[in-house]
Amino acid sequence: MNNPNPNERISACVQAVEKLARQSLPPDDFLRQFLAFAMEGSQAPAGAIWGLAENGIRLVGEQNIAATEILQNQARTQKNSKLLTEVVNNSQTIAIGPASTKAELRPAALVVVVSPIFKEKQCAAILQLFFPETISDEAQKGMMQFAEHLSGLASLHLSGKMASPVAVNSKTFWESIDRFLLDLHNGLDTNQVATTAANDMRQILTVDRVAIAMKWGRKTKMIAVSGQDKVNRNANLMQKLNRLVRTVYQSRKPFIYNGQLKDLAPQVEKQLADYLEESNARMLAIYPLEYQDREHKSEDKPQNKEKPPVLIGAMVVELLTSHNWDTDRQAAAELVSDHIATAIHNADEHEKIFLLPLWRFIGRGFRALRGKTLVKTLVVSGLILAALLALMFVQYDYRANGEGRLMPIVQRDVFASQDAEVETVFVNGGDPVQSGDLLIQLKNPELQAEFLRVQGELSEKTFLVRAQQSELELASRAGQVEDAIRLQGRIAETEIEVNSLKKETEILKDRIEKLKVYAPIDGVIATFQVEQLLRNRPVRRGEVLMEVMDPKGTWHLELEVKDKRMGHLLRAQSKLETTALPIEYVLATDPETTYTGHLEKISSRTSINQESGNVIQVYADIDERELAELRIGAEVIAKINCGKMTLGYVLFGDAIDFVRVRLWL
Repeated sequence: MNNPNPNERISACVQAVEKLARQSLPPDDFLRQFLAFAMEGSQAPAGAIWGLAENGIRLVGEQNIAATEILQNQARTQKNSKLLTEVVNNSQTIAIGPASTKAELRPAALVVVVSPIFKEKQCAAILQLFFPETISDEAQKGMMQFAEHLSGLASLHLSGKMASPVAVNSKTFWESIDRFLLDLHNGLDTNQVATTAANDMRQILTVDRVAIAMKWGRKTKMIAVSGQDKVNRNANLMQKLNRLVRTVYQSRKPFIYNGQLKDLAPQVEKQLADYLEESNARMLAIYPLEYQDREHKSEDKPQNKEKPPVLIGAMVVELLTSHNWDTDRQAAAELVSDHIATAIHNADEHEKIFLLPLWRFIGRGFRALRGKTLVKTLVVSGLILAALLALMFVQYDYRANGEGRLMPIVQRDVFASQDAEVETVFVNGGDPVQSGDLLIQLKNPELQAEFLRVQGELSEKTFLVRAQQSELELASRAGQVEDAIRLQGRIAETEIEVNSLKKETEILKDRIEKLKVYAPIDGVIATFQVEQLLRNRPVRRGEVLMEVMDPKGTWHLELEVKDKRMGHLLRAQSKLETTALPIEYVLATDPETTYTGHLEKISSRTSINQESGNVIQVYADIDERELAELRIGAEVIAKINCGKMTLGYVLFGDAIDFVRVRLWL
């Protein structure tokens, strides 16, 4: 195969690989011989064939791979593994040179061409060829197409679809046609149908490549190429083939090129020459795929004319090694083209159905409804429907939840009248007290010191007044008028100071007296462990020291209701024209017994509860005579009746309100 002409060398290589692919060989032996032909046809300095196993990618065969150092250098080995993984994941042939966008994946300073080989649509092996960096971009594209074509042949061998040429009049041919038509009309997915047509027609016609193009409005889209799991529509080869097919199939006649460019329209000749330069095909046939709609005919209207066929696309058949396109192959291609057009049209019409996945799901569901399953489904559906109707139309009491305490209405806080320190606590939690009983003795050393200082000054000034009065009497007796007048002025000043000190003393006495804290009302001490809480503790003026409550008086509920429930409460009050909404509550100490009451008043402001968030304080009247035991601060769970609402809102109101709030615009 040492042929100096590159085209002839490549053609000979393709023929050799085709011959090899028709032989029954073990996969590894086939791949190693396949690599040898690929290396000889491409004149690549180095190459390797890799196989996919459960534990990863393994080397099946190689030629001169040591020159690339991808097995000796760890960094290059890692890059090569990433490159092979990229090809497996994308299922496309790639060529990576110095200027490529994926140049970081190059395992060596060479141009690398990598092509996947499939077995039943799964990547089973990878062909890797290395070329010098000096080759041109056009040569890179050519080598990529060459590797892709050879990989397609290898894929057919591994999938067991490579067969020898079959005559049209042979029994084997018609058997293969029968299998092909069954497979063709077995699917309703456009890509699946086109892929089946391309791969099976390549085997039936024993050609190098079959491609299926589909008319997409004014454009043409290549949807399947034999031997390829995915079509790289951005490749130059596919783009040039698209332009050629779009120009040729408008005539709706088969177009066959077998080496002659004579008698062709100028635009066709130019596009054909461009494509042949890229693909190196020696024979190319394009068969329009047309679908004839015959459903409009009817016996009632025999005068209707037959509608012209609808152009679906085209089937492209190529030979890379021969110009020979015999009559048997032409007859076979024309025979199946109508079937391919019909299958693609049916699949395309099926995919146009609006919400097709939904209708498929519904159809599978109805298919399952057979026999007893239908009865069970109807019963369950009826129950679900009845439940939905009940949720929508049945009215039920909506009750807003609240948590709180049972408390006497009469209650007072005991405050510290001034900054001081607790000296003595005379009561304990739960002790009964009378109004005016001494509860706490406070002390303030600074206040005591101030009182002693003022008393000392008062005594001193009082003594000074007396002395000045004695001097005044002596001066008056002696007839010393001026001295008497002066002494009278001093006495007046001193008396003013004395009066001021007396008032200050009274104030200090009052403050000292207020260091004694007395019970404001009759009741019991409601604060627990008062002495441990307050003894020897400094307190600030206005600080609450303890609570005194009257358990003998009227009791009520102090409840906290979440802020989001207040709308229901206010609407219920407005609708019923009363603020006294009925309440049911239970005590935490007696959850089996339900008691009743009514709403008394609602706080005008919102407060924050660390556990519940924003809450509003509400108060409820109760009949304390119903309760077996009255305990201050007993935990209560209450439900406030807000009137009738739908059962669905009563059960799922929180979820409904959440959706309303979040989706409100």
